[in-house]
Amino acid sequence: MEVTILNIYIDESGSINNTFKQNQDFIITLIVPTDKKKLDHTYKRFVSKNHDDLKGLDKDNKMFLNGKFRELKGSQFDRPMKQKFVRFFSKKKHFEIYYIQIKNCQLSNEFCQNTARVFNYVMRLALQYLIKNNFLNQEDFNLQLDERNEKTETKHFLENYLNTELSLGGTTNGKFTVCYFDSSNNKFIQIADVFSNIFYSHLLTSAYDNEIQLLRDSDILKFIFVFPLEN
Repeated sequence: MEVTILNIYIDESGSINNTFKQNQDFIITLIVPTDKKKLDHTYKRFVSKNHDDLKGLDKDNKMFLNGKFRELKGSQFDRPMKQKFVRFFSKKKHFEIYYIQIKNCQLSNEFCQNTARVFNYVMRLALQYLIKNNFLNQEDFNLQLDERNEKTETKHFLENYLNTELSLGGTTNGKFTVCYFDSSNNKFIQIADVFSNIFYSHLLTSAYDNEIQLLRDSDILKFIFVFPLEN
């Protein structure tokens, strides 16, 4: 019997740090395509239709290299472009979004000393919750992350950790693989990047209430996992 693999594309916004008042939250975004071909087509159409405007917004040369489009970066979007992005991608449901919100202000100094450990621990808790509550229900899971967000020496730790805690621990019969990409070579990680930035900006400014509600109403935003857990 063929094993079903669920691909999950992951990126983040903010930093894990409890000392900066303007850094209240760290956001991890999980993008789960329901139709990869159509989501890929939507991505290409968005870039094509907004090419010149995106180029004009790219003040730090993160989206274009030598005048040629390279990748989408939410940090380069202004508010109108973020609003346009949400409306464009919400027209048809080709993917699901799961947000992980880490409340920095509630983290201890000791907890923040090892940010990779925090990331892996909260990722495990979130996946455990989503699997147990039937949001994610497949045999095997393939997590794809931006390689720039992970230190070389810890690249293989998350995969082993998830297999130990969730597979051997009985949460799922499936196995986990974790792969790291240059985000410019992975369109769906770029989509996760933009949606991460939008939710991060929403929590910081409350300027995207309509957009977050649209994602909910479209049944694209499925769940927001908040850490630390409320009693």
